[in-house]
Amino acid sequence: MTGDDRGSTRRERLRRNTLPEPGPLRALTKATFANTIGNGLYYTVEVLFFARSVGIPVHRVALGLGLAAVSGLLVAIPAGHLSDRWDPRFVVAVATAGQGIVMATFTLVHSFPPFLLLNLVAGALSGATGAGRSVVVGRLGEGENRVHVLAYQRAVTNVGMSVGIALSGVGLALDTRSAYVAMVLGNAVTFLVAAGYVLRLPAMPAHPIVAGQRRAPMTVVLRDGRYLSAAVLNGLFSVHFVIQSVALPLWILEDTNAPRWWVSVLLVENTVMVIALQVRASRGSADVVRAARVYRGSGLLVAVACVLYALAHGLDAVVASAVLVLAMVAHTLGEVLSSGASWGIRYGLAREELMGQYQGAFSLGRSVSGIVGPSLVTALAIGLGRAGWFILAGGFVVIGAAFTPLVAHAPRGRVVAHDESG
Repeated sequence: MTGDDRGSTRRERLRRNTLPEPGPLRALTKATFANTIGNGLYYTVEVLFFARSVGIPVHRVALGLGLAAVSGLLVAIPAGHLSDRWDPRFVVAVATAGQGIVMATFTLVHSFPPFLLLNLVAGALSGATGAGRSVVVGRLGEGENRVHVLAYQRAVTNVGMSVGIALSGVGLALDTRSAYVAMVLGNAVTFLVAAGYVLRLPAMPAHPIVAGQRRAPMTVVLRDGRYLSAAVLNGLFSVHFVIQSVALPLWILEDTNAPRWWVSVLLVENTVMVIALQVRASRGSADVVRAARVYRGSGLLVAVACVLYALAHGLDAVVASAVLVLAMVAHTLGEVLSSGASWGIRYGLAREELMGQYQGAFSLGRSVSGIVGPSLVTALAIGLGRAGWFILAGGFVVIGAAFTPLVAHAPRGRVVAHDESG
């Protein structure tokens, strides 16, 4: 095989893993790709823009971003409920376009109060987008097809983020207000492009049961203990993402002899593996019983990664670097498998006619992990060293195994008459 043939094969493999066949799924994938390019542009420079260009103190920037996350939590279930009652495409499109407008308005900010206000609005719109998007995915397919849709979205998210981060390097190198403003406005444009693609999806009327109700209850999901438990477990398991972004870089820099730039190598390794494996790794995860078994295996894989991270301490640079590569292989395999399993469970245990509020509730667990995760993993992995990594390993084994008894005999994808929901 010639070099050109090998290059063509790699491009075709990348296309299959990130670009589905023409149709609604491709439109949604294009929306995701556009949006995540903007996210990659913005996330790299947002703190620098507000702290250095606008002049807001870093601790206030952090406060604003944290409160934005809280506002997103508060609207998740109401926005999901709205997506059950209305066409979720419009909920997603309006919220996404709104984020674009807020993003553009950020370039006019010169003090903390408007920065805080806009962040609260942006956080709420982001929460609404996420809840509505989950309903859109639910309407695009059932069972295995839903997991398939989400696998494509996650693979293309990694591609889009990588492109955006690479483009942001130009702005970081220039380090001027004009460069930062250009990247913020670029992110705003991608929100508007994504909203346009969402509107190309076919109409998605409300479920017949919900459409026939004058007043549908918004808190049904809060009485579903099994589903809320699954959301909490998923949120706890999602702490492994925080390990990649927070604990691992600190561990490598402070407690191993691996070179500092090895952090970037491991993150590239993770990104490439997710792009290549996510679609295939998610097959068969629509059944909640099988998804629970996959979660159990994922817990073991992430636990192995934590043990290997710990063992990298004290080794010489070459050996430590090799051990860290093996650890990231195990970690990423656990990541792609658990992602597919989480999608199977979040849809398989939800009530079809109340998909929006159920998906909004499920997202709360992941959001909470983002709030408490950094402090938790830093205290364990960095504060306790090897012992902390071993504690994390044990925790992932326990959490992964806990899904099996939770979903045993669980009704899947059920539709319950209105008088049953209260």
